[in-house]
Amino acid sequence: MPEQVPVRSVRTGGIDHMQVDTPEEARIAALRRERQGYLQRGLDDRARQVAAELRRLGAEDGEGERSTPATPPLEDAADRRPKQRAARRGSAK
Repeated sequence: MPEQVPVRSVRTGGIDHMQVDTPEEARIAALRRERQGYLQRGLDDRARQVAAELRRLGAEDGEGERSTPATPPLEDAADRRPKQRAARRGSAK
């Protein structure tokens, strides 16, 4: 649960309370964002490692959730170009 931190308004001088995530909550939120990024890029094995860390921390990992399908890896045009052969030297007959 976020902590309530008292803050003083510069303009009015009154005191208000602001909610601030605990360090554990901030870490869990960062790991969830990291896992989502891996899922979006199709790095499922790395996403499973992050999910394991979330489980270790006691957070619901939502491993079954997948909001966007993984995109296939982009083709590299260099993979499709014809192989270059060494130029023939003049043949001496």
